[in-house]
Amino acid sequence: MAGNGRVLKNLIMVFASEGVGGLLSFIIVLLAARLLGVEQFGVFSYILAITSVCQLVADFGLTNLIVREVAKDTSRAQYIMSNVLSLAWVLSIVILTLVALIALFSLDTARQQSAAIIMGVAVLATYHSVVYSSVCRAFEQMSYNAISFVVHKVILLALIYSFYHLSLFSSSLLAICMAYLVANVCQYVYFVVVVRTRFIRFGFGRDFAFAWQLLKDAVPIGASMVIRRLTLQVDTLLLGVLATASAVGLFSAAYKVVQVVDMIPFAICLPLFPAMSRMASNEPDKLPAFFSLTLTGFLLVSIPLCGYVFVSAGNLIELFYGPSYVSAIPALRLLAFAIIGLFVNMLLSYVFMALGKQRFYLLAAMSCLAVNALVDVLLIPRMGATGAAWGTLLGELSYFLLCIVFLSRVQLAYAWLAQLTRPVLLCILISWVAYLSPPQGITEQVLFSLAYGLSYVTGLFVLRVFKPADIKRALALLTERQGRTELADNSVSGS
Repeated sequence: MAGNGRVLKNLIMVFASEGVGGLLSFIIVLLAARLLGVEQFGVFSYILAITSVCQLVADFGLTNLIVREVAKDTSRAQYIMSNVLSLAWVLSIVILTLVALIALFSLDTARQQSAAIIMGVAVLATYHSVVYSSVCRAFEQMSYNAISFVVHKVILLALIYSFYHLSLFSSSLLAICMAYLVANVCQYVYFVVVVRTRFIRFGFGRDFAFAWQLLKDAVPIGASMVIRRLTLQVDTLLLGVLATASAVGLFSAAYKVVQVVDMIPFAICLPLFPAMSRMASNEPDKLPAFFSLTLTGFLLVSIPLCGYVFVSAGNLIELFYGPSYVSAIPALRLLAFAIIGLFVNMLLSYVFMALGKQRFYLLAAMSCLAVNALVDVLLIPRMGATGAAWGTLLGELSYFLLCIVFLSRVQLAYAWLAQLTRPVLLCILISWVAYLSPPQGITEQVLFSLAYGLSYVTGLFVLRVFKPADIKRALALLTERQGRTELADNSVSGS
């Protein structure tokens, strides 16, 4: 039971931190959008897109590989991490050079190029934080990650506000980028101290053959993650080439709303990934039932969020960004439908990684990127931000459809029609009624949120879609698995 408590603690801590940290992240986005204006916010979003893709290229799947491998055998943690550290610093130098070259050739002014390089260093600090934090994830002590996520956002928000109002830098763009750099370095120092004092100490490894093997093993995961991140940023990148900075700003404003929602499946998947990896390795017969219950939960949450964002799109844009961003409303309404795909696809990517089927994840990610980019090229010149939203929506749909095919290859069947019909019909009914009189202003939005959520949950019980017994069954799977693991560990230590 202690093991089950550990998983529950991780779920609660990460979910709570993602909720608080996600809210703070969104406030940071809103503050940046208002301080910079539509055009400069577009430039900032373009820089973020470049640096975030480069961060994932530097990672290249290593951190998720760390979690999977260390979770299987914690006795090798020091050896694995020492060699990962050496590899991470080599990749960092390469990627920072790449960011500088991209900034030099794609940004117009020296100020924008300087901002991009500052953000490049800031993102690499985050990358090394993630390398160290993967140790906490592998040992399933994710309270450290949860605390860091929230504190980092508090520091970043305070720094952005201070740097801007104290006029310490020549432009708002540079002030915001420097705030990211300082906050990210603080986060890196925190994880170095935590890992070295609470878990393991390690320096630079010299087993270059092992490091090279790690990199080769990470290639399928890394390629998939790079493509996946590129897919999430391809709209912004292509808008920067095919449209105006204002179009980038409008799309980014809409997409940031969806990204806040997307933190929910990410928060749930993080603590579940080590458990799924152990199940896939040691008790594969338990994984199908656990996967089915988890996927049902993801669907029951994502379907109403889709309807909620669609109905509230106009009011949310005006409340969050102000009247200068009203042209982003059509894009947000389209992106609302992508929420279901983002939820499900997040879970499926972690399932394929846990099973060691990175090739399926890679193929699905490539399909999504290809469809997204093609639609963007066709529609952005004529529709701007709305065309980019269509690209995101159709790309996520292609990912979802291909993953359904791949699930049958790994013997993970799911009754999609039976599970989706009643929640979808319920959401359509509630959203249609709400769309006749959408909320306006803060008070109506709060009241609408409460009424919408209550109506949906009540409908789930009335239609007998929501079954608390399913949650108990999922916990029973974890309890049995964790209990056996700890019993075995105790027996070994006792002998």
